[in-house]
Amino acid sequence: MDLTNLEEKAREAKLDYGESESLLRFLNFQRERRAEPPISADYGQLCDHLSEIYPDVEFNLAGHRIVARVKSGVSGSLIDQIGFISRHIPHLATIISFGSDSFKVVFRAEGIGIIKEDSWYEFFEHDLNLEEVRRDSENDRDALNDFLQDHFNEHIGPQMEDPFFDPSGEDCELYFETGSKEELERLMRLFILTEPDVEAHEDEEVRLYAAMEETEPHLERNDGYHSERLEALADIALSENRPVGWIWEYNDGAYNRRSGYDVFAESLTWNLGEILEQAPAREKMAARRDLRKWLEERGQDMARFDALAEGKSVT
Repeated sequence: MDLTNLEEKAREAKLDYGESESLLRFLNFQRERRAEPPISADYGQLCDHLSEIYPDVEFNLAGHRIVARVKSGVSGSLIDQIGFISRHIPHLATIISFGSDSFKVVFRAEGIGIIKEDSWYEFFEHDLNLEEVRRDSENDRDALNDFLQDHFNEHIGPQMEDPFFDPSGEDCELYFETGSKEELERLMRLFILTEPDVEAHEDEEVRLYAAMEETEPHLERNDGYHSERLEALADIALSENRPVGWIWEYNDGAYNRRSGYDVFAESLTWNLGEILEQAPAREKMAARRDLRKWLEERGQDMARFDALAEGKSVT
């Protein structure tokens, strides 16, 4: 049953868990607005509590559902008694879409909002003046929908504990804030070719993660090839060639909520075996010389990195 549809005329319905529990949460939402303590109840007690809240409706447990029935002698539909919208309180409604998912949002005139997603409901506060919204839209339904959708996306959704989320618009394709991918590729190749005993690790990869909003780019330490020397060299290269980028991946949670996704930094990888195999002999021979020159141009001493390779402490 759609608890936000005033056109629903039924006087009796079987409510599933989401619908039944939402009735109590709606009461508690209103109590919270009045600074009153919430009412708690397990599913077995729900009928008793709902009967007290809605005295003109009978609630009876029937298996995993609750049968709600308007009492004999009481006029109106079930929605008139327990619905989340009322004929006496003006409201505006729209449909919000996130990717392939959509849900109904209702704004009631007294500052309460309702989100209907299948048989589950959530509630929020808003500060819209519905009469002003109607007037400004000049009774143009498309303009009204556009305003309500924009208001929800900008002011309501982001404030929710678990916001609705469309990952397709949240990824950040890899780009370089400074420097270039080509220069970073060249330097990482140079570092790898001068890495002591690297031939013993030709079946491994070096992975470097791009920066995200709260993390700096860095070399992976635990999955793949890593050394203190290589990390120290990579840090210098990354200070001049800063990759940024991330991607959101589904984690088996709520498919349309932020909690259903985890963000991962974009990465760059180098296969040690491929670099060793593809590098001409003259490139390998010139690698230490080229690295020393590159370090000296930045005021760095090659001996410091040789010491790191030998496991010695440096200052």
